[in-house]
Amino acid sequence: PPPPIHAGLLKKDSKVWAPNAFGLFCGINYFYQFQKNCSVKAKDLPGTVSQHIQGTTAFIALACLLAATLSVEVASNLIGKLGVFVCVVLFASPLVALKTVIQTKSAKSIPLPFTLTCILNCFLWTVYGIDVRDFNIFFPNFLGLLASLAQFGVILFYGKGKPQQLPI
Repeated sequence: PPPPIHAGLLKKDSKVWAPNAFGLFCGINYFYQFQKNCSVKAKDLPGTVSQHIQGTTAFIALACLLAATLSVEVASNLIGKLGVFVCVVLFASPLVALKTVIQTKSAKSIPLPFTLTCILNCFLWTVYGIDVRDFNIFFPNFLGLLASLAQFGVILFYGKGKPQQLPI
């Protein structure tokens, strides 16, 4: 399983692993739908579908290796840090489109539903992380909340109007 699920399982904390297991299911479905509808020749993606599968497999293998070879305390801490990294990258990823948004003066390339979902998700996990005093839950979700609010601000500022064509 991905790092948040592994860390939650190692700590025997169903409040962490259960919602992340549901998120994993949703993420697998999203990825399946994405790769099914994505052009193999798409040039605006950060890597290929195959590279994404290889990277995900490597992260999961690393988490399993850590869980199998280290003490529960050390493994859950390291896997938690791995989860922090993945979480921050995930929540900040729509900001990759910022250059295009500024050039075209349109935020059409930043998905509003994803942004709103991230704001709610990150807010709730940030509050929970503060409540249980867990850095691995609080920190990435707080950064995700800031990134999501920045994305929402960009959407409000530029709007979702028809983007202008970039000069070739």
